[in-house]
Parts: sequence; C-alpha cells; structure tokens
Amino acid sequence: MSEAPTSKWDGHLYMMLRGAIGGLVAGVIFGLFQMWFLADAGVPADTIIHMIATIVQPDEYFAAGTTSLAVGWAVHVGLSVTYGALLGLLAAEFKSNASRVALAGFYGLVIYMFNFLLLVPLFYPVFEIANQPFEAVVHVVYGFLLAPFLVKWRGFTKKSDELPAIVAKAAANADQPVPEYATYNPAQMR
Repeated sequence: MSEAPTSKWDGHLYMMLRGAIGGLVAGVIFGLFQMWFLADAGVPADTIIHMIATIVQPDEYFAAGTTSLAVGWAVHVGLSVTYGALLGLLAAEFKSNASRVALAGFYGLVIYMFNFLLLVPLFYPVFEIANQPFEAVVHVVYGFLLAPFLVKWRGFTKKSDELPAIVAKAAANADQPVPEYATYNPAQMR
C-alpha cells in the first residue's frame, strides 16, 4: 500500500488531471514538431495528421487523400490526453521529482514501442513509412514535455525567522544617511 500523498495535488485523481492537461499541451507541441519535421524533409506537413486519422478511418482514405485533418487532430489529441492521464496515475506512485522525470521519458519510449513495434505491424500499416528513429525520439520528448505537469512544485519555503545576511546588514544601516554617490537621479545625467 502506498503512503498518503504529501498534498492533495499529489493524489491519484489530481495527478490524472495534471497528466491529462500535460498530455494536451505535450500532444499539441508533439504534433506540431512532427509536422515541422515533415515539412523540413519536403513532405507536406499535414501528412502525419492524415496518417493518424487512419486509426479510425480506413487506410484507403489515406491512399486516396480523403482522410480528415479534424479527425486526425482529434485522435492525436485524444490519445495524448489519455496517455498523459495514465502517466499521471502512474507518477502518483513515485515520490521524488527525479523519479517522475525519468519515468516520463521512459514512458514516452514505452508509448513508441507499444504503438510502432506492436500495434503498427498488426493494425496500422500506414505508419510503417514513418521515420522510426525520429518517432522514437519525439515520443521520448513527448514524455519529457509531460514532466513539468507531474513534478512537485514546492516553491520557496521559509526555513526560519532569521534574515539573510545582506538583508540584515541593510536593515541595520537603514537609519544612516545614504551617500550621494549611491543614489540614482536621471536629472543629474543631462
């Protein structure tokens, strides 16, 4: 049994929500990055979105050029949010930020292996033309883009009532007059 979360934001439900939001953001960035890569290679940028549409539309639509960009983006974002929520649920079991970041990168690699090495050969032959090394890297990047949504953001905490040395020194000298050279007056610069 896992220990209680350190804050309500580290509970399973909130971590799933944080993962889903991160999945949305990371998925859009991921999709745009893939489109940029294709455009840079001289391939129409929206080819990847048309390929993703074949997850729910027949492969023949891709060959005929009639797949829907809206369907492709909906499937891509839906999968990104779902994968993000699942990672959030998994990350709730990891307590340190370092382990959550490492998990996120590894999770991206696992998504690549599941999608491209298992599902593609069985169900989605259109994706066999994808650049596999690039796909592996971009899926790991997707995982790392999720990481900021999964780590614990503690902010700055007050450790004691003691002032930092530089502030204490300034406070001790607060009643002394300020030397003329230490002031800034723009009118004197004319």
